[in-house]
Order: sequence, then structure tokens, then C-alpha cells
Amino acid sequence: MRIVLKIGGNEIDDSSFLEKVALLVAKLQKENHQIVLVHGGGKEITGLLEKLGIGTNFVDGLRYTDKKSLDAVEMMLSGSINKRLVRALQRNGVAAIGLSGIDGRILVAEKTTRNGKDIGLVGEVSTVNLPVLEPFLRTHAVVLSPISTDKDSGNALNVNADYAAAAVASFLRSELIIFLSNVAGVISGGNVLPKMHEKEFEEMKKNGEITGGMIPKGEAAVRALKDGAKIAYITDADGAAQIVGGVNAGTQVLV
Repeated sequence: MRIVLKIGGNEIDDSSFLEKVALLVAKLQKENHQIVLVHGGGKEITGLLEKLGIGTNFVDGLRYTDKKSLDAVEMMLSGSINKRLVRALQRNGVAAIGLSGIDGRILVAEKTTRNGKDIGLVGEVSTVNLPVLEPFLRTHAVVLSPISTDKDSGNALNVNADYAAAAVASFLRSELIIFLSNVAGVISGGNVLPKMHEKEFEEMKKNGEITGGMIPKGEAAVRALKDGAKIAYITDADGAAQIVGGVNAGTQVLV
């Protein structure tokens, strides 16, 4: 199978979380699955921007990105975080390679807005360059930073990692995409929803039951399913291990 794992930025600096993910990927690789890990890095990006004296602003859940902040975002995502994940995988026997969407123009994006509002140098992936990506997948787990190439200018664009993961899963026609979080799934009434339909997700957004970083995860899961991925879940590392073992866990997103 082709499996896409999206790793949230809030979990990447947690060594126990990384260990669980690495063990999961090691198991999948031994079973001859092809794996892409798309990662964020929001918490550490914010920390770096603070150190550099650059303000952080969000527009409807997405980071406003100007030129100064884009340089810092790319440094953190494509450098520090990407290689930390590669090292964690390699320590657990995984053949892993770290790339960004810039490399080989793997991710080509177009500048976008958020609900009609300007968000700076932020894009949506329009093309995933499969002839470049697929040879790596045959031999390695690919750890992919979502920094992408602007289709028009050739410069870098910041892309939300959830949406980048959805695009990768769609183009690959992946059998499974899992959005890894620090919670077991989508919570409603104090409990994890085992299944969440698109209409239910939209209602939960409207009434404020789903907020913050869970919104792009739900949106990306729906987008991935509509554009070619087969199955999508939102869960934590323990839930992901159960899912790939054939046991339902977390929240399955349906359209």
C-alpha cells in the first residue's frame, strides 16, 4: 500500500511520540508499504520567529507569511525538523530520506488566499511531481517538508502541512492517509467520534465544536478523499498503530 502520514508540529519535539512514529514506519516498511511522512512545525516556527523578533499572525487558522517569516519557516521545516525526523527513523532501522517540496519541484503550488483574505506567501499545491517522488518511495520512507515551489515565480511558498499531505495522498491515490495529532481523534461530547461525515464536520465547524488546528485536518481529510485517496483517519500515534494493524481507532473521515 501507499500510506501518507501527516505529523503535526505540536508533536515533533516529543521524543516519545517520535519513537512511536518511527516504530510504526519501521513495521510498515518491513511489510513493503510505501510511506510518505509530511510534517508541520508550527510551535517551533513560532518560537524561532519570536527569537528573531518577527511577529506571528494567523488568518482563519493559517499563518500569515511574509518574506522574512518565510525564510525562517523554510529553515525550520526543511532543515531542523525534517532532519530530526529522518534521524529518528534511521535510529529505528528505517531507510529514510528527507526532502522538501522544492527538491525536484516535488510540490508545485499557486499563491492562495484564506476565505478571501490575504495570507502572504502561502500557496495551495496544484501538482505533485510523481516522476521525481516515486523512485524514492521504492527504496525509502520519504520525509517531506511542505515548502513548495511557486508555479509562476519559481520562488518558495509556505503550504499548510495538512493540505500538502492531502495533495500527496490524492496524486499518489494512496490507500490510506492518517493525520496524526496529540489527541486520539475528533472529540464530540467528551468522546472520540469513530466516524465523521463531511456534513457532520461542517456542522461542527459552524457551531464551534471543532476549532483551531483540527479544522485544516478535517478539511484536508475531506479533500484527500474527494481527490483520490481511499481511506482517511485523524488520530494519535497509538491509534495509527492500531489502524495499520487492522483495528479501527481514532476518527475515520467519510465523504
